[in-house]
Amino acid sequence: MGLKSFLPSLRRGVVYLMILAFGYVLGLAVFYVPPDTVEAASNEPAPDLTLHKLGGKTIRLNEYKGKWVFLNFWATWCPPCVQEMPEMEMFYKKFKDKNLVMLAVSVDKDDPARISSFIKDHGFTFDVFLDPSGDSLDQFGTSKIPSTFIINPKGEIVSQASGPRSWMDPDIIKYFNDLLKKG
Repeated sequence: MGLKSFLPSLRRGVVYLMILAFGYVLGLAVFYVPPDTVEAASNEPAPDLTLHKLGGKTIRLNEYKGKWVFLNFWATWCPPCVQEMPEMEMFYKKFKDKNLVMLAVSVDKDDPARISSFIKDHGFTFDVFLDPSGDSLDQFGTSKIPSTFIINPKGEIVSQASGPRSWMDPDIIKYFNDLLKKG
């Protein structure tokens, strides 16, 4: 086998290795699970999204001013998203009587009936919205899911979390109780 016949194989091998390395790095960026914390944000005003509720109703995010908003971006095909949702439900039940609304925005491109079935099958009771274009992610300056933003009653982003969380972790519960006390 001469050098001329070996070079195309070598090039293919290098390209293959580069694709594998890129996929590995991309996988780390998408599925990296940080510790169970919620990071403070800069209290900037939340974008006024127009949200399309599963089932048809359209609302604007600013309609929730005066309430704490737990805004989560997710998809049914995202294992970390699905993993955190049962604890989101528990978190919602714990705080819904303390002026909290939970808005889960699905970026699935699937038929809404499939998403509705997923929500019903899992017994989730928080509000679910549809954004198959992912425009709402862009407005919040992220492309990662799950991503969660905590918005205070003034409509300001006070906390955010990129990646899944154990929402019933005692540190997160304490953090949120402290936020509620501050008002």
